[in-house]
Amino acid sequence: MIQVPAEQERDAHRAAAAAALPTAGPVVPVYYNRRLPEAQRRQAIYDGALFVFSGLAAIRRLGDWAGELAAKAFQGVPEMLRAHRHLAVEEFVRRVSPLKSRFTNDARTKRLCQELVVEMGADPQRTYFDLPRLRVIPPASYLAAGVSYNYAPHRDTWYAHPRQLVNYWAPLHDTQASTVMTMFVDHFRRPVANTSARWDYGEWVRNARFNAAASIRREERAHPVPLAEVAGTTQLRLVLNGGDAMVFSTCQLHASTPNDTDAIRFSFDLRTLNLDDLEAGRGPVDVDGQATGTTLPDFLRGSDLAPLQRPPGTG
Repeated sequence: MIQVPAEQERDAHRAAAAAALPTAGPVVPVYYNRRLPEAQRRQAIYDGALFVFSGLAAIRRLGDWAGELAAKAFQGVPEMLRAHRHLAVEEFVRRVSPLKSRFTNDARTKRLCQELVVEMGADPQRTYFDLPRLRVIPPASYLAAGVSYNYAPHRDTWYAHPRQLVNYWAPLHDTQASTVMTMFVDHFRRPVANTSARWDYGEWVRNARFNAAASIRREERAHPVPLAEVAGTTQLRLVLNGGDAMVFSTCQLHASTPNDTDAIRFSFDLRTLNLDDLEAGRGPVDVDGQATGTTLPDFLRGSDLAPLQRPPGTG
């Protein structure tokens, strides 16, 4: 009987296991609480990886701040997470619209975003962020437009964002499979026919951004959307705890998951941008974005909140 050395046997098992793995389709690493050097993490995200972080102090503080504002907005309602049970849609919109605006524009929110830049190991002199958005998503049967718009599958580049952005998405409360983002990871490098060529950021700011409250029964504002159903693809839904954060490339195809629970989904999202990557043209390929204009002037520097002066040749 031939004795195979243990090390050689282990190598053979590894080779057999690797050979058994399917070669078709993308490999999408999901890093959980992995603290990589910031430049290495950015590159992994540009390559399609997702990161999940729990226990980030700045994310928790942003969530606490959003929750504090939400509690004031829904003061007098027996259950904030089930406010839709107690309010007419019009009253719900009347409360949510100023809540979202206050969270986005308050000086405290900006200060907490600066803290997040530092906590993530980024250089605040070379890292910019856009103002966070608070999402208040009740059951889709109650409201899925306007202040609670359910985004169709899209990349943020379809909304004139630069391709180098790193997205943060964070729920305030524990989630379920229908209260998270849906990620279509198979399409990270696969083009999707869409209407972004007809979407202009300047026109959006002038005529649509501040009119969300007018859309109640249906979404009246034009958004860039796929021209056909995104079918035959894997839907990845990372079910996070409240206070967790999912971090991913702005070029990932993603969508709001229709909320079929009886609780409102409160979450916030923001994006960061490394100026060196923007100037050097590093980052993922924008495979199908054709929007006009750019959001770059909306970004604030992590060190002092100075607005981004758009480098030549960056759109």
